Amino acid sequence: MTAARGPAVVLPGEDGSRPGMVDPWLADPVAAATVTEVDAVVGRDVAAWWRDPATAPDPVAAHLEVVVTGVAGYRSLTARGLHPVAVAGHGVGEFAALVAAGALQLDQVVELVHWRAELLCLAPRPSCAGLAAVLGPGAEAVARAAVAQVDGDTHGDTHANGDTHGDGDTHGDGDGHGRLCVAAVDAPQRTVLAGGRTELARAAEVVHAAGLELVRLPGRAPCHGPLMASVAAHLATALADLDWSAPLVPVVPNADGEATRDPGRLRAALRRHLTAPVLWEATSRSLADAGATSVVEIGAVPVLGPLVAQVHPHLPVSLASGPGAPVPTDVPGPALAGSVPT
Repeated sequence: MTAARGPAVVLPGEDGSRPGMVDPWLADPVAAATVTEVDAVVGRDVAAWWRDPATAPDPVAAHLEVVVTGVAGYRSLTARGLHPVAVAGHGVGEFAALVAAGALQLDQVVELVHWRAELLCLAPRPSCAGLAAVLGPGAEAVARAAVAQVDGDTHGDTHANGDTHGDGDTHGDGDGHGRLCVAAVDAPQRTVLAGGRTELARAAEVVHAAGLELVRLPGRAPCHGPLMASVAAHLATALADLDWSAPLVPVVPNADGEATRDPGRLRAALRRHLTAPVLWEATSRSLADAGATSVVEIGAVPVLGPLVAQVHPHLPVSLASGPGAPVPTDVPGPALAGSVPT
């Protein structure tokens, strides 16, 4: 089978959020109309809200701006002739990808992202738990070795102290203890761990002994792992109320890393969004399998493009930070590999 070839679009999540990142897009009528649509949903001038330095620590503002910027930029570029073969978003950017592709409506997602960001207060505090990136060659193998060793040490400690749970798991608590897990496999040289302060400190010893770096991601909740179970449970009702449509272009969800236009598969993946790891390295491979001959990242700074480049060094990657960005053209012919399921 054959499929169209052309650019893929990637939309960043929390790592790509910057105050005022939507402002360059306001010069474009299509993007500006998208932001005006969000004004009506939120009930305020969101662009002014987002550029206010006082809102920078607010996860609601940060998450909404990166999602809306992704949608506004996507609509602007497609109105100018961009024809993506697939779209994907990282973390909260997945919500932008689903709206951009037409699987979900913007107003519903704005309300959902607002609620999701507020619910993060139910996650362990950043002083108790969070995220840390393992950086270097073989990052995933080293990260998984750290999880295995720390998990073994933790179970050994709890059994020795007589402090065990009926399900055999170590649960997060206010003292900074929590299960360690792989939260994201981003690229061959970057894998992210989520866990409690104590577990991340133990993981650092394993990572450093392997000759790699472990870099904490400050202020980030331990998303994409079991410590987010309570947040996911509270979000479940809102997710169930979403109105789904078949997207116009394939979307690659974080939880399985496979391109699809099946609303049922996208819905199931989104239910696992907060507790399953982000499979971004697999996503990068899926974009090529879907026919991507280049990748356009819509954001303020390069975040996802460099990760894609680790997987596909010869795939052209560009950043679109405003409406003046060049629009890649389609390349006729067969896809690089396989075909996209529907």
